Amino acid sequence: MLTLLSPPSLDSARANPADAVTAPGSAHRMLAAGEILFREGEARSHVFRVEKGSVCLFKQRADGSQDVIEFAFPGDLVGLGYLDNHVSGAQATMETSLSCLPRSALEPTIDKSPAIKSRLTAAIEREVAFLKEAHERSGRPKPLVRVAALFVTLARCNAYEGRDPSLLTDSLSCGVVAGYLNMSLDDLAHWLTELEARDLVEAAPKGLRLKNLDELERLADAGD
Repeated sequence: MLTLLSPPSLDSARANPADAVTAPGSAHRMLAAGEILFREGEARSHVFRVEKGSVCLFKQRADGSQDVIEFAFPGDLVGLGYLDNHVSGAQATMETSLSCLPRSALEPTIDKSPAIKSRLTAAIEREVAFLKEAHERSGRPKPLVRVAALFVTLARCNAYEGRDPSLLTDSLSCGVVAGYLNMSLDDLAHWLTELEARDLVEAAPKGLRLKNLDELERLADAGD
């Protein structure tokens, strides 16, 4: 069981009820203090809304210790993100009640709720950092795999938000992408040319077109 600091008052941390997702017929789950909601690496199938109690998101270290990421309180959502597997663990800090919501239930509410959008943005940033750290830990330079993995993640993000998953717009600059991937702009240009030669991507008027998402996913999985 994690040894956690006492969370702030639930009343002061309670989210605005207007920001909560409503999903008639959603399942409910009760957790005892210290019980695990999900672990890092487990498949992501639902998003959880804290109804009562508190949940701690944490990262597991190699030595078995945990780094606390954040606490979720009544009205907060846990399990947000676009990757198919969780990149952190979640554990109840006290007796906790949660609603279990299908991931698709969030789609109509993301743009309407600043609180949900903020937590989703933070979750995506953690996922990008997770991908970067995972490839750095592998000890084998696989720049093409890193590029493919990032493009697949961004495509899933587009699909989840109702945009064309095959189009990465030019609002995401090459400098930002290179920074995510820990490579130079020249190296990024080289590997984009390689993907284009494989007929996986092509330049588009408003950005970059992903021509074969299935093959990009297979390429990304080659780094696992």
